[in-house]
Amino acid sequence: MIILANLLFVLLSNILFCNANITLNELPDFRIVGGNEVSITIVPYIASLQRRRRNLVAHICGSVIVTEKYLLTAGHCVIDRNDKEGAKEYTLSDAKEYVICTGSEYAERGEIIQVLKFFVHEDFDTQELSYDIGAIAVAQDIQFNSRTLPAKLPEGDLEASSAKLEQYEESKLECQAYGWGDTSARSFSSLMGVNLHLAIVDDCYKKLTEMEAGTISADIQLCTLEAEEQIDTCQGDSGGPLTCVGVVWGLVSWGEGCARPGNPGVYSRADVAKKWLEKVVYTIPLDRSSATRNYLISPDLKISIILILSSFTLFA
Repeated sequence: MIILANLLFVLLSNILFCNANITLNELPDFRIVGGNEVSITIVPYIASLQRRRRNLVAHICGSVIVTEKYLLTAGHCVIDRNDKEGAKEYTLSDAKEYVICTGSEYAERGEIIQVLKFFVHEDFDTQELSYDIGAIAVAQDIQFNSRTLPAKLPEGDLEASSAKLEQYEESKLECQAYGWGDTSARSFSSLMGVNLHLAIVDDCYKKLTEMEAGTISADIQLCTLEAEEQIDTCQGDSGGPLTCVGVVWGLVSWGEGCARPGNPGVYSRADVAKKWLEKVVYTIPLDRSSATRNYLISPDLKISIILILSSFTLFA
């Protein structure tokens, strides 16, 4: 009886948590480097984009909640690349294989919502990662509360937001990037935050050119640069927010290595992404009629069920 109770506990735990039962060697290297744990109430607009693998799901990228129906992320998070070396072609990933998790400091917990559809900016380049902007439509409205809220994006037209961003860059404004840390089997990856300084895009362009690492354009991207400190975003943080003065200005895109002093971190501009949402994505009708109704389990209910199962296991 004890064995059966333990088995029931494990099986239901795997259903209740987004990332349960994934072994260490299946996980990508995703982490905020040199950061600190933060509460989801500090950044309630972040969500974990996760891919189903058989009966499990694993964190892939960060994302930013913008409305009850849509999230922003990096374009490279929601595509399948052509396998041919150097090819720029890609296809959108199968949305049915993905979910988002919201409202928790842990990538494995929170509200689980099925993804309905992916979108990628029409000018996205898989080689240079220019216009590295994607959007996620969910099959069921996100329920807002103190732990799950839409992000504040730059206001005004692109001319106004560009002028403000230029001022931030010249002053080397300190901003905050957020993402999830390393995960191991039966453990939870805490949401991490790190303070990073904006840099003038021309300076980042020169650095990247010297390194032969890529290119960057001030019209669509921004960058951070740390001269000495080993702090940065890294793999798996892609698509997550770079927040400056309470406003999401960037979406984590790419960099040459992680936390290497003198190496720029590159972000897609959130104001450009916002204009794309309004001009393109929001005009495309969503058909939710055939969407599978997902299971939304609140954190409080999860805890209650786990306590019940634990008691059952102890006294069986």
